[in-house]
Amino acid sequence: MEFHVSQRQALPIGIQTFETLRSSKDDFLYIDKTELIYEMTKLSIGYYFLSRPRRFGKSMLCSTMQALFEGKQALFEGLYIHDKWDWSEQFPVIRIDLSAANYKELEAVENRVWINLNLNADFHNISLKIKNSLGGALEELILKIHQKYEQKVVILIDEYDKPIQDTLSNDDNLASDSMDVLRGFYSAIKASDQYIRFCFMTGITKFTGVGLFSGANNFEDITLDSQYASVCGFTQQELNNCFGDYFDGVDMEEVQAWYNGYNYLGDKVYNPYGIMLFLKKRASFDNYWWDSGQPAFLTKMFEKGGYETFDLENIELSSQELKQFTLKNLNLPSLLWQAGYLTIKEVIQEPFGGKSYVLSTPNREIRMSLNMLFLISLTSLESNRLLKRTEAVRNLFKNDLSGFESNVRAMFAAIPYNNYVQNNLHKYEGYYASVMFSFLAGLGLKCQAEASNSKGRIDMVMETPTHIYIVEFKVNAPLPKGDERGEALEQIHEKRYYEPYLNDGREIVLIGMHFNEQERNLDWFKAEILAVS
Repeated sequence: MEFHVSQRQALPIGIQTFETLRSSKDDFLYIDKTELIYEMTKLSIGYYFLSRPRRFGKSMLCSTMQALFEGKQALFEGLYIHDKWDWSEQFPVIRIDLSAANYKELEAVENRVWINLNLNADFHNISLKIKNSLGGALEELILKIHQKYEQKVVILIDEYDKPIQDTLSNDDNLASDSMDVLRGFYSAIKASDQYIRFCFMTGITKFTGVGLFSGANNFEDITLDSQYASVCGFTQQELNNCFGDYFDGVDMEEVQAWYNGYNYLGDKVYNPYGIMLFLKKRASFDNYWWDSGQPAFLTKMFEKGGYETFDLENIELSSQELKQFTLKNLNLPSLLWQAGYLTIKEVIQEPFGGKSYVLSTPNREIRMSLNMLFLISLTSLESNRLLKRTEAVRNLFKNDLSGFESNVRAMFAAIPYNNYVQNNLHKYEGYYASVMFSFLAGLGLKCQAEASNSKGRIDMVMETPTHIYIVEFKVNAPLPKGDERGEALEQIHEKRYYEPYLNDGREIVLIGMHFNEQERNLDWFKAEILAVS
């Protein structure tokens, strides 16, 4: 593919400040979201909450709002809101950003909030007298700013839940203690309602019990409001209309398969971080989101929850489960959705009222990330060791099943012994199926676990452009003698698992794998090309 350079706007990778982006001498690309911002801000008062995954543009959205309320008209020339906003009126802004710190102890939570309060006080040249109460200090700050400017105050809070997110993986009470600190701090918003013009808050998760989502200034949750579905992220139309010739010569169907697919009940969107890095790397397909870091609490939740990885590809949740939860009723699928590893595949209108949602991974990049995350949890192997094991997929593409068997044996042999001592998972087929599924799907192979047909469920189906592999797993099955097929292959033939694929045109290969719980590895592997008469 030829990728030529021509006139185009610079990609604002790593820039999170609207003023920096719009005032730079460099011609940075900006996707205009101000029509949606105008809809939120045009009334005389408003409280909004938006949940989006990390690296999704939440900080840029807050920064844009800050520049708008501060009346920086020149920055908005050429944008939708420019001729609709009343620039004669400016509002003082309190900007709270809790994303910067790494919260490993309660003192770090309190210190970070105090830093934000003091920075805002210094910016507005205000002295805070209250030193022993975060909530009290915020109330004092709001009141004094209101009195100084004789205007209502705008409050923008970015990543409100970061201190809770960072402490979820702890086994102590740090997460609940952090929530108590934040509850006391955020309570000042409700107490100061009469002095507030607008309040906007972002985060990843919506925790009930933080004191934000009830009371006089009940925040409107726009996370799944179709009107604001694309307020963060890029739509396909925005890619087509705003990126110039960046996508010339690029297979857009592959781009969509890799990076599109986030569904917030409107147009599907791309994560801006992934798609812009893809372009910066000269249209090189890779897993950029994984490289930007993974939340530790998800691995911890997976270890505790006993989920099989393929269970999470089509899981149904109620509206309440999806949107919010407390520290006491955390569940992995909800966290995976809010963290960006799952998205809404289908909305089900319940006959008795209300809605349920079917979730799945949004695209290939996230499917690989999620399965790599689970594989690390299941095996305790380091990601850099796993990422080097692409040979297994290459061998399947070459139909080198002897090489593939060696890859599988090497992978299970590398799992630390302590990983097995901690539980009895290695006694069950589901463990080996989960490891195999995550191992292969994490490398990008098209595979399906527990695929259903009229005779039962196939343990796994793996596909390459030339072959379909039907796989059955057994644990502690008798070793076959002579030319015996063994229990795994025999079940494939008995249940005729291959029938749905007979008219596909690709060669069908049947694979039986027997695992031994004592050896914690394969003790028998046999492949058979299906003879089609």
